[in-house]
Amino acid sequence: MGPVSLLSPFRRQLEAQPPVRRWLIGYSGGLDSRVLVELAASSLDPGRVLLLHVNHHLQPGADDWAQHCRQTAIRLGLAIRVLDVRPRSASEADARDARYAAFECELQPDDCLLLGHHADDQAETLLLRLLRGAGVRGLRGMPRQRPLGAGMLLRPLLERTRAELEAWARGRGLDWIEDPSNAATHYDRNYLRQRVMPALAKRWPDAVHRMGHSALLLDEADELLLERAQEDLASCGGRERLSQTSLRALGPARRRNLLRYWCESTCGVALNTRQLTTIEDEFLGAASDRQPQLPLGDRVLRRYRDALHLVPALDSMPEAELAATKIEPGTLCFPQGRLVLRHAAAGEVALRSLDGLSLRYRRDGERCRPVGRGGSHPLKKLFQECGVPPWQRDSWPLLVHGDAIVALPGLFICEGWQTKPDAEGFIVDWEPGGPVTT
Repeated sequence: MGPVSLLSPFRRQLEAQPPVRRWLIGYSGGLDSRVLVELAASSLDPGRVLLLHVNHHLQPGADDWAQHCRQTAIRLGLAIRVLDVRPRSASEADARDARYAAFECELQPDDCLLLGHHADDQAETLLLRLLRGAGVRGLRGMPRQRPLGAGMLLRPLLERTRAELEAWARGRGLDWIEDPSNAATHYDRNYLRQRVMPALAKRWPDAVHRMGHSALLLDEADELLLERAQEDLASCGGRERLSQTSLRALGPARRRNLLRYWCESTCGVALNTRQLTTIEDEFLGAASDRQPQLPLGDRVLRRYRDALHLVPALDSMPEAELAATKIEPGTLCFPQGRLVLRHAAAGEVALRSLDGLSLRYRRDGERCRPVGRGGSHPLKKLFQECGVPPWQRDSWPLLVHGDAIVALPGLFICEGWQTKPDAEGFIVDWEPGGPVTT
């Protein structure tokens, strides 16, 4: 294969990108990244190119590989940076996570990272994910382009087979490193590469290209599912909460699609089948007096009235620390929310004084006398009337004088503590860490 057949498509892909300040290139020293570096050296301003070699320290020759990559960079007149990482284990997944984390740290705004993944890599990825039971999102394979950190990641060789890259490299007299771990078939990807893919290619010579085409079709299908999920999100309530009534009105497939999108875009959790079944049975299908909860990453899925909420999994400030908080105008931050005290504007129903006040949490069976309500009312009922979800009530700070409730910040002031007409006073608001109450 002559150089033009690889070089021209490479240049067209780079020219199609928005303005790029720096081109970063993942350079392991292997065949695919060596080809990528050669193409970049023939196409880009050397002053805007930085090679990144990640040393995982997992192979006896790892330091020698880093030195080999340095020498290649010097010969081509390109800058190189060796990134030392320490994966949690020698597994493929941990090495990949460490490598991408290192790349992400290097990327700055308007940077583009080039990686040398090719069509065989894409086919292996599709098969691995198929064997793991992936859905449309997983089976679309590796995207050609996606955001990474502050920059962008681009795989310009994704439609080329390894055989095509090797023929091009040999025709140019390039040298590269053969990683001995690639022969270790106890790794799933290597097993596919060494045992499965050759058998498939023998029976179906164009299997790699066919699988690449399937990945493109699945990518289009995933885009359609994403658009549908965004439309359904808008009609079912929005980012902070989903209406159960609206969810039940959707067909099962659309409902699951929306739930997956909502959870992944809100808390980064890709719902599995078990979690989806839990939501269907214990949230959408349970009696209205039930209060189920499901931990999802740094959030907890909860239900209140007709809505599902994804609320932060927050701790509350210990009551002793809360009681010791100095009450004065300004913003006071707590693990479970923010208390905002400000001087009242003319005409606002305000607290007449902050002197002698302190904070505490509610107690069982408490009552108070909100301004304008007449008489004493159970605190539990007042929370319900104000639409405060059950999980926020125990951590909602009360303003007290001695042991008497003076105000529920953000909700109401108690009789005897409101300002007189035209007198100065204070507004006390509470902003909980969970969804805004209605």
